[in-house]
Amino acid sequence: MDSTNNVQNNEPVTNQINANQVRDIFVSPLSRLAQRFKRLQEEVQQNQTVEDFLDDFKYYNTELDGRSMPDKLQDGGFNSIEIRRATLRKHKYWKKMEKNKFYETAQKIDLEIFSFINHNFESYIEPLIEKKANTSEIKLAVREKVVNPICELLNEHGAYDDFLNYDMDDIYGMIFFLTGKCHLNWTIYDNV
Repeated sequence: MDSTNNVQNNEPVTNQINANQVRDIFVSPLSRLAQRFKRLQEEVQQNQTVEDFLDDFKYYNTELDGRSMPDKLQDGGFNSIEIRRATLRKHKYWKKMEKNKFYETAQKIDLEIFSFINHNFESYIEPLIEKKANTSEIKLAVREKVVNPICELLNEHGAYDDFLNYDMDDIYGMIFFLTGKCHLNWTIYDNV
């Protein structure tokens, strides 16, 4: 082996090649979402709860029109099996929401996810609905443009979360929760 490629640095630390090269080490700050997961863990450990929903959460938890989630999905071309699955996923998320609703930071995390769902649905899914794309194309776009990016965010920024522990079914549940509250439509309505 050529000695020019093999650096031997067996000297005491003060004699090592880089000993006098003092530089700052920068640690990137936690993202807002990662900070929220950390704060939620503290709230849960200290049992710090709130009495009511945050005002922003109330907005998403308020029904905007009178159409039910199953009706909206049926209007959007979903079959009875898909509607049953959607209902189960919505209830799965709803149970978690009910359990976690008194933790302010859990509400803030949900709000961030709701906002992401809402905006990506508007940007990527509504144009497909408007051009009357088939249901398979719409469902694929929901997974690729809404569900998968949220799961990636949760895996990256909520890697140590063991309280909310949201999975793909929960994200779909949030989508159908928002559908039931009439924040998301799966067809074009003249009067909504």
